[in-house]
Amino acid sequence: MWTFTLPTKIQFGVGVSRDCAQVAREYGSRPVVVTGKTLIGTDRVREIIAELGDVPVFAEVTPNPTVQQVDALTRLIREEHCDSVIAIGGGSPLDCAKAASALAPSSESGIRAFLTGGRQFGRERLPLIAVPTTSGTGSEVTPIAVLDDPDAGTKAPVAGPALYPAHALVDPELTLSLPRFTTVATALDALSHALEGYWSKNHQPICDLAAIEAARRIFANLERVCEAPDNLEARAELSYAALLAGMAFQLPKNAMVHACSFPLSTRYHLAHGAACAFTLEFAVQFNAPALGERFSDLARACGFSSATEMAARIHAFKRLGGLPCTLADAGIPADAIPDLVQASFHPLMNNNPREVTKEDLGRMYGGLT
Repeated sequence: MWTFTLPTKIQFGVGVSRDCAQVAREYGSRPVVVTGKTLIGTDRVREIIAELGDVPVFAEVTPNPTVQQVDALTRLIREEHCDSVIAIGGGSPLDCAKAASALAPSSESGIRAFLTGGRQFGRERLPLIAVPTTSGTGSEVTPIAVLDDPDAGTKAPVAGPALYPAHALVDPELTLSLPRFTTVATALDALSHALEGYWSKNHQPICDLAAIEAARRIFANLERVCEAPDNLEARAELSYAALLAGMAFQLPKNAMVHACSFPLSTRYHLAHGAACAFTLEFAVQFNAPALGERFSDLARACGFSSATEMAARIHAFKRLGGLPCTLADAGIPADAIPDLVQASFHPLMNNNPREVTKEDLGRMYGGLT
């Protein structure tokens, strides 16, 4: 038995972001625009804001959004009496906007009540229009937001049906200016979503199909984009793959790769995609025996004959994008391995198809020295 849910309306294609103002009118009369500090200066974001008219803009989102940013955005929404939210950017603006759009109608003043305080979101939320500018997180179709709490030194997801965007405008044109590092890091984040959605203990048939197709398209197109960054056809393939990968993991949830990514991001400040990619080769080879023929089906669909071959391709992508491949690359001292092992046991580890022990992680991190 299985259940599939996706309440988000999706518009996909080159140029669909130009419909943002028209779409916004379907959801309210007073939207707030949420974006990042670097994106606010780009021509396309300025055009979208100009088309919306005199609307408040929150451009304080940083990579790895914080609880403080969510709370500040929520205050702005309430003070400006906004009735909808438009998030433009990568996973950070989208996640910040998702959390605030669910928090704003509640009686709580801060997101910690839901992140660590035990409260659950109801279904009430402000409608959110998600406009991704990277091909990675799939946040435009998931009910999850990952937030940093610098005061507590933690990074954790907050989730619930209220966090699903109402509408997604997925425009590959917005990814054309991404530098190589970001292109590869976000694509490998999407690949992590696809593979973990596929091998999660909670996997299910529709998500499996999305996972296989997402992984196949990433393996087939990531090098093409790196060789020709203005190849819009290949960029569109990655945007579609990231969307499918978001669909693939949003119900099964992630596993060991994302569990390990949290301390890599919070303690050593790796970009989220780079943190996921850091352990991905090991996870592929570690989990393949537990999947048996299911892994063989996935590997064949992606053009590989073995887990070793797939892992080698992932490693080559990391080298191509200049992502960290060793502890030294990431600025992590070898004597930090015991603490890193301990911090990697996030609850997502329980979704892994093969039990992970401290010895397994010690071997993994030790092999990256």
